[in-house]
Amino acid sequence: MNIRTLLAGAVFACLLTSSLVASAQEVQPQTFKVIGTWSNVSAWQNYEQPFWTKWLPEASGGKIKGNAISITDAGLKGYEVIRLLKLGVFDFADGLIGYVSEGNGLIEGGDLAGMAQDFATLHKIIDAYRPVLDQTFRQTFGAKIAALYPWPPSLLFCTQPVNGLGDLKGRKIRIHSASLGDYVEGLGATSVTLPLGEVLPALQKGVVDCAITDAMTAYRSKWQEVIKYVVPLKLAYSLAFVAVNESKWNSLDPKTREVMGKAFRELEEKAWAGAVSDDANGVNCLTSGPCPVGKPGGAKVVTIDEQGQKLNKSILNEAVLKRWAARCPKCVDTWNETAGKAAGLTAPKS
Repeated sequence: MNIRTLLAGAVFACLLTSSLVASAQEVQPQTFKVIGTWSNVSAWQNYEQPFWTKWLPEASGGKIKGNAISITDAGLKGYEVIRLLKLGVFDFADGLIGYVSEGNGLIEGGDLAGMAQDFATLHKIIDAYRPVLDQTFRQTFGAKIAALYPWPPSLLFCTQPVNGLGDLKGRKIRIHSASLGDYVEGLGATSVTLPLGEVLPALQKGVVDCAITDAMTAYRSKWQEVIKYVVPLKLAYSLAFVAVNESKWNSLDPKTREVMGKAFRELEEKAWAGAVSDDANGVNCLTSGPCPVGKPGGAKVVTIDEQGQKLNKSILNEAVLKRWAARCPKCVDTWNETAGKAAGLTAPKS
């Protein structure tokens, strides 16, 4: 390597460093009020809290950070965060669209039960539907979606023997969204809504026979102490958002918005990778291992055979999509042209 090459490299490095320093200097110091999700879930521990307390400050040269509090510590319910964001009590909110849909069919349409059985399909659906969700958030809550990503998929876990999807008929199954209720009732089962913290004792006492959540959350909540069967259908993804009060966002200078936008894109990439990893690790931890965070639970993975796949498709079309379309007939065309097209599905028109 000759001296000119060395000098050129040194000059480039200096210019790059100067550019980064200048960029950081252009950012106005900001400390945002942030409400997050539950302190006992991996999303808060691995992504939400680190983003506001470490990753964003690092990306902004220490100038931007968030005073983030979980809804667990704040004593709030999942559906309350978006109202407080709209009122300006918080600048940013991390939440789940299933908890803030409040009867809004377009928001609910972002995570209909059973519509994606793999992450590649889900990515296509979210990419196609994101503009719809963002516009709906702006019109309904005065908020802009800054980031959108899935939690690990919700699976179904049971205490009593399950040999196939058809065996779930007549069971009492814990759910956490209206769409999951449609799916469970399409199975011929009974849906039961329970907070996460009440599920383990409900399983132990037979109040419910099965329950739905993601595998790693089930493991961390010690469901392996009682569940014996894992039904590996991806029933929901608990689509997560980071939303910002639109007035607050519009008040920020362009450089701050640019730095934050880049940081949110990096957050999405990390969370997508984490959802894939947590799904695999969670199932391993509940079953035969290997488990990176503890002792395997020893549950059995139920095989979904061709008959089970056909039943799943039938429930998706005849129960989930049909009931959702009936709740929001004005949503159908928009959904079919975006999320439905990406998923290869068509919601029926009334």
